[in-house]
Amino acid sequence: MTHDNGAHGEPHILVIGGGREIPGRLRAAGARTTFICRLEVLPSILEVERAAGVHSLAHSAPVEAWTELAALLHARDPFTAVASFSEKDQDKAAHVAQALGLTWHSPETVTLVHDKVAMRQRLRAAGVDTTRNALAASADDVVAFGATYGWPVVVKPVQGTASSGVTVVEGPDQVPDAWSWAAGAEWVETPDVLVEEYLSGAEYSVEMFSDDGVHEPVAMTAKHSLPTHCVEVGHVVPADLPSAVQERVHAFVRDLLDALGVRRGGTHTEVKIAEDGRIRVVETHLRPPGDDTPTLVHDALGVDMIGLLVEQTLGGPALARLQSGDAFDGSGAGAAAIWYALPRFPGRVTEITGLDKARSVEHVVAAAAVIETGAQITEVRDSWTRLASVRAKAATADSALAAARCGAELIEAQVEAVPDAETDR
Repeated sequence: MTHDNGAHGEPHILVIGGGREIPGRLRAAGARTTFICRLEVLPSILEVERAAGVHSLAHSAPVEAWTELAALLHARDPFTAVASFSEKDQDKAAHVAQALGLTWHSPETVTLVHDKVAMRQRLRAAGVDTTRNALAASADDVVAFGATYGWPVVVKPVQGTASSGVTVVEGPDQVPDAWSWAAGAEWVETPDVLVEEYLSGAEYSVEMFSDDGVHEPVAMTAKHSLPTHCVEVGHVVPADLPSAVQERVHAFVRDLLDALGVRRGGTHTEVKIAEDGRIRVVETHLRPPGDDTPTLVHDALGVDMIGLLVEQTLGGPALARLQSGDAFDGSGAGAAAIWYALPRFPGRVTEITGLDKARSVEHVVAAAAVIETGAQITEVRDSWTRLASVRAKAATADSALAAARCGAELIEAQVEAVPDAETDR
């Protein structure tokens, strides 16, 4: 289906996939948006009636179908830029941009970032990160890796998101369950499984913005995760680290992005800092961070990460404004945090209570359910099995984090028991 958007002449952005609120912000800035997406993504496109065109393909459509469709549309109504704001189908966006002669990430870069085996190989060859890993064809391969390099190890899908399929395995007896979870995880594109050495240390994410191969840090986020499945339960901005350590982390991430060929856009890189000071990467992404982290960054520091991405997509001087400090609007409170309430009992969620109480906590600015009423859960295994989020902002990181955690403790799920055969997880 296609909707006429009126007079031409304004920027015309081809969005591959959905993008949540970002296409709407492109339109608010004066652009027209045309979408090419999978059929299953179509219902999630916001304000679809405001798009210049919406075209959908089957999940199984090859990349050639995407490029041929894009070329046809481009010939009729040229695009000024290609954009893709989530992992799914960024590979298609790279090939489309290349076919149309428009600037975006290269197909090689997208492959290196999305395929964790390829990423590790490239970083090892570049001398950036030597974390040991292997593609596992069976649970026996995981056991052999642990016997060779020591326990614990991490088992996870080669491609995945939201911690789905991830397990920290302490020994051989835990391998069968971890293997089953990784090989059959939802939200992943391939069943391939990766085993790698466990990285000890505190975890942080580094939000960078790049243009023409220059990488500028926007923020560092301290992360809190559950130990077994690495599900994130809290974030605080800014991370409380000495400036010298932050500079080392920034240098590490710049080297990583260079090695992977990243030259533009917003990136979200997760790292761990060991007690001996060694920095190693968990993974990186060619998109803004999730879990409301862009909102935390704006609340804490007064910089609009999504606005920078929109500005760059439209050809504006986003990097220069970031480097000069003009991108910081002065509204930052100093610190911001989010914390997730977790279900306490297995079963079917019938009601979520305590949201209003959470909102009444000093410094709390938002509280919202994450899981839907009617969902069935057994344990927290990925981001979609968290119960609710509470966001706070304050003058210090400790105050913001304490407020968010306090609010989250007030939220509960009412559940009813269901037979084991009916549970989703």
